[in-house]
Amino acid sequence: MSTKPNVPVLILTGLLVLVFQGPSYSQNLSDTTIKSIKTEIYKTFNKSIEAGETLDVDGIESNIDDSLKSGFIDNGQYFETFDELMVGFKQGIQGLESQDMTVTNKKITVLSESKVLLTTSGTYAAKVVDGRVLKGKFAWSFVYSKINGKWKVIHSHMSNP
Repeated sequence: MSTKPNVPVLILTGLLVLVFQGPSYSQNLSDTTIKSIKTEIYKTFNKSIEAGETLDVDGIESNIDDSLKSGFIDNGQYFETFDELMVGFKQGIQGLESQDMTVTNKKITVLSESKVLLTTSGTYAAKVVDGRVLKGKFAWSFVYSKINGKWKVIHSHMSNP
C-alpha cells in the first residue's frame, strides 16, 4: 500500500477550500463595521429627506448615482433612468411650497461593505402655494452603493398610496 499523497486530490481539495472559504469571509462584517455603515446611510438618507422637504432638486440628485442604469420605480411606473423619473418629479412639485415627511418605519440591511438596502415608510404633508395641505402615506425601498467613497442611491422603488 502506497503512502504517497495523491497530488491531484490535494490540489482539488485546496481549490475547493479557497473557493468556499473566500466568499464566506468577504461578507462577514464586524458589528462595529455594520454600525458604522448604518450611521453613514442614516446621514445620507436624512440629507435626501431634507432635500425633499425643501424641494431642493439639486440636493435630491446629489444623493443618486445612475451609472449602473438599474432603473427606478415610482408608483407602479418604471423609469429606465433617474433623469426620466426627475422629469415627472419636477413637474409634480410645481405649485408646492414645501413638504413635511414623517418617517415612521426605517430599516437598514447591510448586504456588504459597499451595498445596503434601506426600507422605510411614513406620512407626508405637502403645502401648496394656495395654502392647501395635501396629506398622504409613502413606502420606499432604496439600494445604496458606495461609489468613490460616498453612499449613493442606485435604485429606488417608491409608492405613495
